[in-house]
Amino acid sequence: MISAKARTVGRRRVGFTLVELLVVVAIIAILAGLTLQGVQSVRESARTTQCANNLKQLGLAVQGYLQSSGGRFFPPGSPGPRKHGLFTYLLRHLDADVVFRNLNLSGNPAREEERYTVIPTYICPSYGGPALVRDGWEDDMNGALTTYQGVAGTIRSGEPATESKEFGNIPRNGIFGFGFTRRATEVRDGQSNTLMIGEFVHSDRTPNSPYAGFPGNVRPWILGANDTTASYAVKVVQHPLNADVSRTGDDVPFNHLPFGSGHRKGANMLFASGEVRFITNEVDFEVFRNAATCDGEELNDKLE
Repeated sequence: MISAKARTVGRRRVGFTLVELLVVVAIIAILAGLTLQGVQSVRESARTTQCANNLKQLGLAVQGYLQSSGGRFFPPGSPGPRKHGLFTYLLRHLDADVVFRNLNLSGNPAREEERYTVIPTYICPSYGGPALVRDGWEDDMNGALTTYQGVAGTIRSGEPATESKEFGNIPRNGIFGFGFTRRATEVRDGQSNTLMIGEFVHSDRTPNSPYAGFPGNVRPWILGANDTTASYAVKVVQHPLNADVSRTGDDVPFNHLPFGSGHRKGANMLFASGEVRFITNEVDFEVFRNAATCDGEELNDKLE
């Protein structure tokens, strides 16, 4: 016969002590955290890949435009104040011909009803804000956004540029620019060495800046420029990728705000050849600037 004392001891061994329970809970929490990090990493990798695919589609659209011009011209960047820009001219080569045919290319794009039509290819899935803005404090903030911009070269001393004291000069050494259309024969550095389109998701980080938050400095795809020389379709490479600079506080001109992304450690960039590369934030800035020009005869083989 089992004594009462033995039965009591046996019962005490059935459950967990408080310390054991806390250890189990801690282990579960650690495993859950590791699993969540892994899931987030996989999701971000998928978003980065989708973003690269968006840029590949833009590259094919540019090639489609080139072919439609007999291989002579790239599409316009920012043709001028209140004119349609780069992302309007790519529409008919992105299976968005219905949207394109509804536009008046000689009219003011800010008055077009298609302004609020979201084009999925124009939005990086890692962008943290809405793809459509209707309540921006500036009218030019309202519409379906694009998180990509054409590359408008880099400022070099003595080289021609469209002057803009308020928004920053735009040089004429990139594939895209302000008020002109690039001939294919003028890309003397070679298309595989020349940046064409990159990610742009910039918002000011200066406290109380009107350009902080969303949409920050990102603008609708339908707008080529404002009433003067602020370009909504192209940007000049004057700062490193994802540089921590702001319009308010650092006085960086709008046209010179840095390319960048919501991805970790860099951004996807499209070359004129159609190749997409993920460029890290640590890339040599001079090499990055060289790749932004189409006729500088620089060597860009270290851009990665």
